[in-house]
Amino acid sequence: MKASPDYGYHFVKWTNARNDSLSSANPFAFALTRDTTLQAHFAKNSYTVILSKVGNGRTEIADSLYSYEYQGTVRVKAFPDYGYHFEKWTDASGKSLSTDTLFAFALTRDTTIRAHFAKNSYRVTLFSAGNGRAETTDNLYSHEYQDTVHVKASPDYGYHFVKWTNARNDSLSSANPLAFALTRDTTLQAHFAKNIYRVTLSADVNNTVKTADGKLAYAYGETVRVEATAGYGYLYLIKWTNARGDSLSSANPFTFVLTRDTTIRAHFLAVNYQVSLFTGKNGTVKSGAREYAYNTQAEVSAEPDTTYHLLKWVNAQRDSLSNANPYRFVVKETMELTAVFERDKCLVTVDKTEGGQVTGSGYYDYNTLVRMEAVADSGHVFTGWMAGDSFNIKVSDRSKFSFTLTEKAFTAYRAVFAAKTGNEFLPAGAEAQAYYADGVLHLVHLEGYFISIGTMKGERVLQFTADSDNAEYAATLPAGVYILNAAKWKERYVVRKFMVK
Repeated sequence: MKASPDYGYHFVKWTNARNDSLSSANPFAFALTRDTTLQAHFAKNSYTVILSKVGNGRTEIADSLYSYEYQGTVRVKAFPDYGYHFEKWTDASGKSLSTDTLFAFALTRDTTIRAHFAKNSYRVTLFSAGNGRAETTDNLYSHEYQDTVHVKASPDYGYHFVKWTNARNDSLSSANPLAFALTRDTTLQAHFAKNIYRVTLSADVNNTVKTADGKLAYAYGETVRVEATAGYGYLYLIKWTNARGDSLSSANPFTFVLTRDTTIRAHFLAVNYQVSLFTGKNGTVKSGAREYAYNTQAEVSAEPDTTYHLLKWVNAQRDSLSNANPYRFVVKETMELTAVFERDKCLVTVDKTEGGQVTGSGYYDYNTLVRMEAVADSGHVFTGWMAGDSFNIKVSDRSKFSFTLTEKAFTAYRAVFAAKTGNEFLPAGAEAQAYYADGVLHLVHLEGYFISIGTMKGERVLQFTADSDNAEYAATLPAGVYILNAAKWKERYVVRKFMVK
């Protein structure tokens, strides 16, 4: 025999007429020995409920049971987390079952049921308290829960952003732009305030400029009143200009509306002062004598005569002002300037040949005395001072030589020294001199004299006329004592002895 249960049921057992359990086999086979009554017993199937979820939330079964008999009523409930909402129940295949958070159904099989949750969508509402605008950076005003929203405030000209507040007017932030995570419908208001601008005033020295109320900082759009007062050296206000030098107004006082940091300069008409120039001797004034406006720069120049230079400028009280040429200064009053000149110093150079030392080189004022001295080294004699372009003019044979420096005087001198060889005059005269060295006869201060040189025995060896005061003649003289006779008409007669070794 076989028992066939209905859907949702299963076979349990066979019993007889006395309700005795006979078997749980199905089908059931037995040997028939009498009239027999059998009863098949059936029971409802037991099914399992499995819950799952998609998104942020939780699920539960109302009676906390997860196994039910066939057609038992199952009640499931969905609880979304904050910021989320329940969307629907689906079966294992994804088929939608219900959109109610509390869902009841008759269980007819093992069932998997899934709760679907989704993020809430919230709105961002932005306002401006005036003088600017507020907006999201992406121009979207609806976002899902915990999305990052970026808002920015753009102030009107002359204003600046101060802060964000919420719907209760609580201060939230001074950041601009502002980023925040959206967790609810949110209202933000942007607050703006007027900019503070500075007024910078200037004027030439001695003049006064000020604001009427003494302030230098004002809010955007405020009216500013500035006043100017002329000081010493000036007559009255000409105009006001801005930082670029553009003319603004000639009114005094001047009123304007402040819209930015502003620099204003007051320009005044200056008094003109005369600068007069004078000069003493040895130069002239070149330029600069005229009228100048107060506090402007003057430039005066002078031209000294040859061999002179500008010593200084002096005022009417003879106070020294400057030695600059040209001389620049700021005019603040009528002035009388005199150019004072001074003679240039002249460089006198003194050098020497080998065999001695000299002094006297240096700078000298004209018309002052120049002193030079030559000192011969041991074994040498001083023979004279030479000057001229090639040091070919003898100016003195005195070792100590002085002269008054004039414009026509020589400025370069050379002391000439010669080595002693024993061939000098035996008795040397005060002026005329002679000596013999290295095959050359040297004659000093004997220009124009007829020279006759002979031996002690009266033998004449040389005769000639000296052609300069510093003459040199090549002559080969054997060792011995010689007599020099020098005659120049009736003017003078010189006799000297000299020795040749």
